[in-house]
Amino acid sequence: MTKMDRRAFIKCSAAAGAATAFAATGVLAGAQETARGQQGQRMALLMDNSLCVNCQSCRVACQNENSLPIKEKYIRFDYVDSGTWPNVSHHVNRHSCQHCADAPCVDICPVEALFKGPEGFTHLDFEACIGCGGCQMVCPFDVPVISDEPVSGEPKMYKCTACRHLITEGKKPACATTCITNAVDYGPWDEMLSKAEKRVEVLREQYPQANVYGKTQQDGLGLLLILRTPADEYPHLI
Repeated sequence: MTKMDRRAFIKCSAAAGAATAFAATGVLAGAQETARGQQGQRMALLMDNSLCVNCQSCRVACQNENSLPIKEKYIRFDYVDSGTWPNVSHHVNRHSCQHCADAPCVDICPVEALFKGPEGFTHLDFEACIGCGGCQMVCPFDVPVISDEPVSGEPKMYKCTACRHLITEGKKPACATTCITNAVDYGPWDEMLSKAEKRVEVLREQYPQANVYGKTQQDGLGLLLILRTPADEYPHLI
């Protein structure tokens, strides 16, 4: 069974089981607002991996802004090395919540700790989370991490929330204001997609397989990625 087949099977099986259980108990799972949002404007993060120098400043800024325990990270990275000496290449890709428009984690959460914000991002009510792991089972990108909260010891899920406390005030997420190479941007989804497509046109002169990831996956992702190599080379992309 391939990686994609396995994830699809788990997603469908878990969602079907959860739907049956929730219907029996009268719990409404996954009530969510439209991804377009109340103001009719979907927003997006754009990660240009071709500009990333792996300085980790976005990860550190994210941890500080969200007061994360030292061992928890909302932002991780995948690395791909290809070729043979002396013609070798090294590529990096941000691995964090993709903020799916069609988010299976929202649908399966039994306590509605996961929900869609008016700007289209998938937010997390950390206090409401019971650490059941349902989101972990159905996430197609292997993002959620279940870990014990340091103070209470209760299991909780950790993932990027696009700095909800900042964007609701009209500010940018911490990662987008910290990157030293301007690899991370934030703005209206359509504008970020247009910017990504223009950048890919330039990259293809040197990297013919450069592409924009996130335009169609899961009905469109709130984290758009610019890749220099095919998406299937990265372990957490589908």
